[in-house]
Amino acid sequence: MVSNKIQEIIEHRKHSIAEDIKYKISLNRHVFRENRKYLSQAIKDNPGISIISEIKPASPTLGNIKTEIDIVETAKEMEKAGAIGLSVLTEPNFFNGSYQNLKLAVESTNIPCLMKDFVIDSVQCFIAYQLGATNILIINAIRDHSLEAMVSTAIECSLEPLIEIHNIEEVSDIIHLAENGIQPKLVGVNNRNLETLEVDLNTSHEIIPELKKALGEELVVISESGIETQQDIEFLQSSGADAFLIGSSIMKAENIYKKILSLRGN
Repeated sequence: MVSNKIQEIIEHRKHSIAEDIKYKISLNRHVFRENRKYLSQAIKDNPGISIISEIKPASPTLGNIKTEIDIVETAKEMEKAGAIGLSVLTEPNFFNGSYQNLKLAVESTNIPCLMKDFVIDSVQCFIAYQLGATNILIINAIRDHSLEAMVSTAIECSLEPLIEIHNIEEVSDIIHLAENGIQPKLVGVNNRNLETLEVDLNTSHEIIPELKKALGEELVVISESGIETQQDIEFLQSSGADAFLIGSSIMKAENIYKKILSLRGN
């Protein structure tokens, strides 16, 4: 089950697929991914705190976060501050994201870039690939197709899927995926309850150990949502989180560079 707001967002995305198809056709095939790692490898290679910094202009819960954003400068600033990857919102109606923002972020940095959206159709994977993203978000709770089908489509598009779950029951879906021969490399645990939209870091504290127990320590797990301080990160590290996807607290900061440094413990 998801909240009415999440369902509304999904319905909007379903109606915009026709426009996405037109966008895909209009794209040239210049891909800017040469020598760019996938998120899982970037996290494994990083000896310090791995932060995936999110470019998020707005959200359904906060409204407008930043109304005027220089995407190129913001992306460069995040990379300079030591973020190991970027998450770029492309959902236009509720997060004020765009495919153009993703394109600009990819072109102006050398770190992994995640296309963050409500992915319900394979055309979104093709667009992510053509724009040069390394990773794409697949939200287990909202997919219209089987998880195996969505993950397989992402992989066929040379993307590394970040499979997102929100509750302990969904761990079985990740296990089932592995049993069917698709070994997940990257899983995100979202601390936001999709029914109530409330955030609780204990969600990661409960789920991550179970994921690691079932699928092994090689699985890279990202904790998402509600992370505001280095103390939050330390708590999540104690739960086994390998990386931290942080959007609102970074975007709300007066100085994004200094905020990321503080989250990294510098």
